[in-house]
Amino acid sequence: MNLISYLKSETKNSFKRKIIVKNQTNQFLPATAEEMKSRGWSEPDVILVTGDAYVDHPSFGAALIGRWLEKHGFKVAILAQPDWRSAEAFRIFGPPRLFWGITSGSIDSRLNNYTSLGHKRKEDVYSPGGRLGLRPDKPLLAYAARAREAFKGIPIILGGLEASLKRLVHFDYIENQLKRSVLIDAKADMLVHGMGELATLEIAKRLAGGKSIRELTDIPGTAYPLFKGVTPPAETIEIPSLEQQNANPELVMEAHLKYQQNAGWASAHAVLQKYQGAPSVIVMPPAEPLDEKTMDEIYAMPFTKRSHPMYDNLGGVPALEPVQCSIITHRGCFGGCSFCSLYFHQGKQISSRSVESILEEIKKLTAEKFFRGTISDIGGPTANMYGMTCGSDKPCSRSSCLFPTPCKFLNADYSKLLKLMNEILKFTTSSKKKINVYVASGVRHDLALLSDDYINLLVRYFVGGHLKVAPEHCCPEVLKLMGKPPIDLLEKFEDKFKVAFRKAGKEQYLVPYFISSHPGSTSDDALKLMEYLLNKNMRLEQVQDFTPVPLTLSTAMYVSQRDSKGKKIFVPKGHSEKKLQLALLQYTRPEFQQMLVNFLSAKGRKDLIARLKSRPRRR
Repeated sequence: MNLISYLKSETKNSFKRKIIVKNQTNQFLPATAEEMKSRGWSEPDVILVTGDAYVDHPSFGAALIGRWLEKHGFKVAILAQPDWRSAEAFRIFGPPRLFWGITSGSIDSRLNNYTSLGHKRKEDVYSPGGRLGLRPDKPLLAYAARAREAFKGIPIILGGLEASLKRLVHFDYIENQLKRSVLIDAKADMLVHGMGELATLEIAKRLAGGKSIRELTDIPGTAYPLFKGVTPPAETIEIPSLEQQNANPELVMEAHLKYQQNAGWASAHAVLQKYQGAPSVIVMPPAEPLDEKTMDEIYAMPFTKRSHPMYDNLGGVPALEPVQCSIITHRGCFGGCSFCSLYFHQGKQISSRSVESILEEIKKLTAEKFFRGTISDIGGPTANMYGMTCGSDKPCSRSSCLFPTPCKFLNADYSKLLKLMNEILKFTTSSKKKINVYVASGVRHDLALLSDDYINLLVRYFVGGHLKVAPEHCCPEVLKLMGKPPIDLLEKFEDKFKVAFRKAGKEQYLVPYFISSHPGSTSDDALKLMEYLLNKNMRLEQVQDFTPVPLTLSTAMYVSQRDSKGKKIFVPKGHSEKKLQLALLQYTRPEFQQMLVNFLSAKGRKDLIARLKSRPRRR
C-alpha cells in the first residue's frame, strides 16, 4: 500500500473510531460539554458533581441518581472529579437550571484517602487507573465552594454516603475532633440523606415548578439550615449541640441515642441541632422505604455497567471490576451492628426487587460482551435478608431486629429467596453457555440457621469455594457492644455448612471477618480471640481495624468512652495498643512476631509462644 492509500485508509478508520466513540458516549449521561451539545441541550437542569470517576453502574450513586432524574424527564450532566483548584472546570456545562448535586463519591472521603491509623492510602480505586490526587481531601466542601464561585445563586444540594452520615455533628478520626454538620461547613442549601431517589426527585420537581429552595422544608430524607424566616416543623426534637458535646463527651452518646430513636422512616419528628455562630440544622425523618415496583423501575434503567470511555486509555476504574457483573437484589439491613452505618443510610427495612426484575437483569448481563461467565455476586448488604419484612405496622426504635434476640415481628420467611435462587438455577442450567452465580456479599450466619433449605441450596450452587461470614469477635462482652450474636451461633452454622458441602461433594471454607480494637475490647480480649483462632486453626489474611466512621453507635462509644447504658468502657486509641490488637489477630505475620513474644512473655503465656513457634512460618 502506498502512502496516499494508507492515509486515506487511516482517515476512514479514524472516522469510524470517532463514530464508535460518539455512539458509546451517547449511551452515558453527558460528561463533557461536547456530549451535552450533541444532545441539543443549551443547559442541563441538574449538574451532579462527584469525587469518583464516572461509572454508569447502579452501585455508583451519581449514576443512580442521574439516571433516576433522567427517567423523569430532567436533563442531567455528570461532572466527575473536576479540578477543584479553580472554578473553571465548574463552568463547562454552564449553570444548571435547577441545582448542583454534590457528592464525594461512593464512600466517605476519609476512608477513601486514609487507613484506620491515619496513613495515606496508596491507591484510589474509584479513580482511573487507581491514581491518587484526583479529588480534594474534603470534596463536599471544596466542590461546593467552586460551584458557588462558578455561578452565583444556584442551589447547592449535598448527597451521597458521606453527606448522609455527616448530616449532624460527627467525629473526624483524622482530625481527632467533633465537627459541625457538613451542611454548615459546606455552606450548602440542602442535604439529602439516605439513598436519595425520592427526596432528590421531589426537590427537582418543586424547583422546576417555581418553588424556591428555602420553601422546601417538609421533604422526608432532607436536612436544611434554619435560616432566618424559615419555620421549623412542629414537635421538633432537639439534640445536644457541638459546643455541648465538646464540653461533655458523654453527651455524644446521648445525642446519638436520641437521634437514633427518631431516625426511623415512620418517625413523626424532625430533629434540630444548634450551632454557635451558624444556623441550626433541621433533619427531616428519612424517606419511606421503596416498594417493589419502584425498586424494579430503578434497576431497569439503561445502565451500561461500564466506566465512561474517557477512561479507556487510563487503565479503567478499578472499583468497577468487582461489581460490574454483580446483581443488587435488595436494600437495607436489619442486623443493626453497632459499627455499621447502614441503619442510618439504607435503613433497616428491606426493599426487595421482584424475582422477575432480577431475572431480566441477569439475562441482559449475561448477554453483555464484557460478561465472562460469572455473576460475581447476587445479594445486597446482607444476602440472606432478601424478601424479609416486618410484621408490625407501628414505628419501632430498635436498631436491630436480631440483637439481642430476634424480634417477634420479624418475618424471616425464606420462601421468596428460595424461589429466586431456584429460578436463577433454571436459567443458568438452560443456558447454552456455562454460567456461575455466586453470593460474595456474605450472609448473616445466625439468620441462616433458620433455614436448612437455604443453607443447602446456597452451598451446593452459590458458593465458589469460600463464603463470607462476620462473627467479628468471640468475647461475650465485646460482642454485646458490637451488637453481634454469641460465637456459638457461628459454630452451629459452621457445622451445618460442613454437612451441606460434604453432602454436595464439595470442599468449601468459611471466610470469617473479625474487628480489632473495637471500643470495649482490651488487649486481654484480643488475646482470647487469638487463642480462639489458634484452636480453630484460623489464619486471618484480613482484619478490619476499627475505624470511628460518622453516625454509628460504636463511634459514639469511641468518643464518649461509654456504652449505650452510660457505663465507662476501655477504648483502644493509641497506635501501639491498636497495632498490638491487630497483631494478636494476625499472629502468623512475620512482622508481628517479636511484638507478640514480648506481650505474651509479659502475660506469662509461654504456652502460646511455644504454639506460635511450632507453627509453619508464613512466607
